[in-house]
Amino acid sequence: MDKHRRRLRSQAWFDGAGKNAFMYRSWMKNQGFPQDAFDGRPVIGICNTWSELTPCNAHLRELAERVRRRHQAVCRHGGADASPRAGRRVRGHRR
Repeated sequence: MDKHRRRLRSQAWFDGAGKNAFMYRSWMKNQGFPQDAFDGRPVIGICNTWSELTPCNAHLRELAERVRRRHQAVCRHGGADASPRAGRRVRGHRR
């Protein structure tokens, strides 16, 4: 690794043989993350305010799932940019 390259926050959590890193990897593996998800690539969490009780945010569930799938696809193919194409619209909202 280039000494000028910043260490990812997810590397600080998941790298190493310590007890904390083991627990963090275990929790994520329990949720379906494969072992190779912790090979130095960024681990990105997607949070949204979707709820069955707030219909105004109903579109966020679908949007978060699309972002998750796109990020996973880009990571599987070795790409670094998981951002959507500029200018695309999702249900009237500009990304």
